[in-house]
Amino acid sequence: MKKLDQLRKKIDIIDDKILKLLQNRSKLALDIGSLKNKNSKSSNLYRPERQAKILSRLFLKKSSLFNEKDIFNFWKEIFFHQTTLQGSIDFLIPENLKKLEKKIIFDALGNNIIFKTYKNFPNASSKIKDNNNKFLILPFPGKTKKADWWISKHFKDLFVISAIPFFCKNKSIPKLVVVSKNKPILEGDCSCLYVSPILIKDEKLKKINYFKSHYLYRSTNLLNYNKLKFLGAYPNLKI
Repeated sequence: MKKLDQLRKKIDIIDDKILKLLQNRSKLALDIGSLKNKNSKSSNLYRPERQAKILSRLFLKKSSLFNEKDIFNFWKEIFFHQTTLQGSIDFLIPENLKKLEKKIIFDALGNNIIFKTYKNFPNASSKIKDNNNKFLILPFPGKTKKADWWISKHFKDLFVISAIPFFCKNKSIPKLVVVSKNKPILEGDCSCLYVSPILIKDEKLKKINYFKSHYLYRSTNLLNYNKLKFLGAYPNLKI
């Protein structure tokens, strides 16, 4: 029992150090939030590309006791807590989103996330356009009624900035995407989405959907072709 108590005391000391380090990280997050508030161009608080960069670096330090999924599950809660320390962020989801899809959101963004529902996409999109820190969570662009938002005129001036789940195996199609008024910041490996009224044959583009005379493409490259509209991009984070 004496040996057990000694080990537990060592854990207590480590817990104290972890808490102290988290407090220090929180202070830095507040400083970053203060700087963002002074600069309207960088006032968007949700930065998935920054989170992906941090996680990718941490994954290189994994061990047999702590794998990528473990690291992600801890850090997603840290990300959410320290982002909300900087200011208020709102996530809006369609009213008809399924329970499984809601679970995927919690798995990706943390169990403490609170989101609001909406019925009308045009009204929801207008709210997003008025605020740097309001975000829509939508089904990945598709052919169904709830997934055809990508061909809507109301999507103009909005961008995909992240995928849900955050991890995509072998560059598979995500279930959901996060949409913002802010253009995505492209850092590291990412998937860019494009829409076009014409069929484009280019090895840099992969056609992943066709609906109502609109082609949806994905690429790992930032392209600037005539008749090719940039829909947004999301980080590719792999386990």
